Amino acid sequence: MVNKAIIKQHIKSNFVLWLILIIMPALFINLIIPLSVDQSGGEIVNITSILRFVIFTSIGFEIPLIYIIITSNKIMVGEVQTGRITYVVASPLKRATIINTKIIFMVASLFIGFILNVILTAPVVSLNANKIDLTMGVFVTQLAGMFLLLFMMCSITFMASTYFNKAIWSYAVGAGIPILFFILSMLSSVPALEATKYISLNSLYNETVVYVIKDQKAVLASVSKWLGQYFAMFAIGTIVFIASSYVFKSKDLLL
Repeated sequence: MVNKAIIKQHIKSNFVLWLILIIMPALFINLIIPLSVDQSGGEIVNITSILRFVIFTSIGFEIPLIYIIITSNKIMVGEVQTGRITYVVASPLKRATIINTKIIFMVASLFIGFILNVILTAPVVSLNANKIDLTMGVFVTQLAGMFLLLFMMCSITFMASTYFNKAIWSYAVGAGIPILFFILSMLSSVPALEATKYISLNSLYNETVVYVIKDQKAVLASVSKWLGQYFAMFAIGTIVFIASSYVFKSKDLLL
């Protein structure tokens, strides 16, 4: 089901890009929280709102999305255009093994990035627990939601890279759709354009529904309030990845 040689090759060629772009949100969080606490004058910092605008609706999505777009196109349509994929397909490996390995690599790189971001940011959140309004449960749940949003966007980009044989079309669709969703999501904050949120899949991730404010603290809300959105993102991403697998197994790779 998984080919170790393909995994190793993808890790070797994408590790530096992954490391730089995936941990960026953690670096910003480790800067924002101490700086906000230092400037608070001893009052509880509303860090939940700050992270909402700086991380969960911008940096935390945009920077990892760059990794997704570049890597998905590199390992799929990039190999088709260079002809490398034809040599791989001509080997004893089954097409199902090839495509499933690539999907697992993309999903695993995002999931490991999520875990790494939790590990790198947990200390600063814990050390400042009495000075900020954010609890660890809310923070980790919000990061998990961001991971699922990126997982869903990754499936769309990967599908485009699998479907098209030319990078120009793969980038146009695979990058264009997630960027369009992001723009529509941002526009929905304007009252006159609020309806645009129903067009964007980004609206499935609403980081504010995972918490409620009690005694100046953002505590985890009832699971029923956010589980549906999280499940929808997971389901859409999974279905599109499965569709990508079927597309690759039946497509003509001759250029």
